Amino acid sequence: MNLSLLARIRFLPNTLASRLFILSSLAAIIGVLIVALVISQEYRRNAEARLNDVLVANVFNLMGTFEIDQNGELMGLPDLGDSRYTLFDSGYYWSVEKVGDQTSRTASISLADQKIIIPSTIELDQTFQRSFEMEDKVGQMLQGLEAQVFLGEGDELYSFRITANKSSLNEEIAGFRGRLASILSIFAFSIVIATYLLVRLGLKPISRAVEILGKVRTGEASRIDGEYPDEIEPLIAQTNALIESNNTIVERARTQVGNLAHSLKTPLAVMQNELPKLSKEKQPIFKEQLETMRSQVQVYLDRARISARSSTSIANTPLFPVLEKLSSVVSKLNPATDIDNDFDDEGFIFEGEEHDLQEIFGNLIENAAKYASSAMKISAGLSKDKLHIVIEDDGAGMSAEDIKKAEKRGGRVDEGKVGWGLGLSIVRDIVDEYDGDFKLSKSPMGGLKAEVLLPGRKQ
Repeated sequence: MNLSLLARIRFLPNTLASRLFILSSLAAIIGVLIVALVISQEYRRNAEARLNDVLVANVFNLMGTFEIDQNGELMGLPDLGDSRYTLFDSGYYWSVEKVGDQTSRTASISLADQKIIIPSTIELDQTFQRSFEMEDKVGQMLQGLEAQVFLGEGDELYSFRITANKSSLNEEIAGFRGRLASILSIFAFSIVIATYLLVRLGLKPISRAVEILGKVRTGEASRIDGEYPDEIEPLIAQTNALIESNNTIVERARTQVGNLAHSLKTPLAVMQNELPKLSKEKQPIFKEQLETMRSQVQVYLDRARISARSSTSIANTPLFPVLEKLSSVVSKLNPATDIDNDFDDEGFIFEGEEHDLQEIFGNLIENAAKYASSAMKISAGLSKDKLHIVIEDDGAGMSAEDIKKAEKRGGRVDEGKVGWGLGLSIVRDIVDEYDGDFKLSKSPMGGLKAEVLLPGRKQ
């Protein structure tokens, strides 16, 4: 499956800049999330380790403050330096009791009538210590530590237990995570903005090259000039070489077309001169065939010329001066026909050569005037980013069958005769070479309506 298909199926747009930006941003965001998770987990581990260290220190503090009196009773006044051990249900509790004898027991004020209960599944380690978690009567989760030691000179084993409320630890971790999320969000946003700017700046030379290449295509430039990064400089050089090679090939084709036209003129002229020597019965036949040969040779020479021109960078021709000139000439040749020019000079440009424009509309305007009863109309504008020219008349028009035949590529209404046949075929060939569109239909004026779409723009 290729990348373009993947882009359509998935979320990636089909542009290099968007793909680079989205993928880089996603990579940055995922990286930041992983860093945030690792830092958060490491902070929790360290916080829990610190809490455990505090519990160990407090247990040893308790051990250092208790002793056994002469009557075998616990005696001591511990001060852990934390007032929370004096607040009821604070979650900060401690107790000291003889193992196996709960009557010999003392505890913090905060513990009140509760007991620090250790799950039986947790065993003492080699140092007679064990860490545990429990829930007190008000539903608070506690982190606890127990250490068992011998007090005094006897063999009585005492249990020292202490707990701390994990809610304070969780609040501390939650606060840290909030601050971390804010900092890393700003960092991620900065990475996304930096990625956007880097992609825009990094791909700017390509955008500039594409823009100049478009100007080469429209005839505003002859090659791609400028300085480009080393990565795309070979592509620019090869493109310029291709443009120059194409121009050379086209120029060679033009020369060969001209040579062919010149070489055919002499044999045709000789044949024309030899016509009077033929019998009168054969002269009309040979004369008709000779004219057909001349017309066909001219048609295919024109097609070769048009194809050669349109395959390379094209010229820019102002539209309205050509239309006005053709309209003026036809008006003088057909004084009885009223020609309505429905256009103003708005700076429309035909992206092609003037000769081709004259060939297209010379045929269409001449035929419209020829078949018009008394009036014809020429209008021009822009449609779908192309020049849209319409020529219509009030004559008899063409039948639906003739229109259908004429609209086919290379189609002709008649063969070699004057009128809509040969000229219409030439129009169709030129329009097709420019990737334009040619359409015939019935005009509201009653005659034929010819519409042409050609590459162009407003200057």
